[in-house]
Amino acid sequence: MMRYDELLSLYFDGEPSEAELTELADLLRSDETLAMDFREQLLIWEVWSQENAPERSADAFLAAFHTRQRAEEDASDFELSMTKQLKERKNPFLWQPVFAIAAILVILLSLSVLMKPSSDPQPVAMADHVHLHVHGECVCTHCTLHQTEKHLRAIRYVDNKGRTEIVYLVDNPEMDMKMRHFCRGPTPVLVEGDLVEQDGRRMLAATSFDLEHKVDS
Repeated sequence: MMRYDELLSLYFDGEPSEAELTELADLLRSDETLAMDFREQLLIWEVWSQENAPERSADAFLAAFHTRQRAEEDASDFELSMTKQLKERKNPFLWQPVFAIAAILVILLSLSVLMKPSSDPQPVAMADHVHLHVHGECVCTHCTLHQTEKHLRAIRYVDNKGRTEIVYLVDNPEMDMKMRHFCRGPTPVLVEGDLVEQDGRRMLAATSFDLEHKVDS
């Protein structure tokens, strides 16, 4: 198990110390892939809690939809509110000393990573060769993910471990990668290609790119 996974488990299910929360914050600042995963995990936790609530109903479904929308539109406020809910569901006496650190953690995540311009990418560890063939979604890093100031192409997909992954896409003018499919998305897509490292960022160089439906101009 990666150290990030251990710290994430403590964050949701355990009683992390101040040092462990600080360590988690450092990991999120240094690796934007982990930062995006952290945000997705917060979203999954909240939707799961709604779906498993005693009052599970059409209202709960609608609440889950609004949660997804809120997570994409205002990442900072969403992460802070989820941290507050986690704190309230745990033993309040145990969480009082570390809640302030948790709040700092999500603020640092939002300001230093999620809103960081794409012109200052962080190095991402790469395997020697990774080939992807996935069914995912075309998303814009600005419009949908609120991650960069520029509008960049990205693919969001679920890996074989059930974890949501985000990978930036290398633009290929020979394929139908018009920006409207990303900015007006998410747009379902079947994509295949190799992961490459470009300017210190993990990116997908697609060899096939098939949209399930196209966004009209």
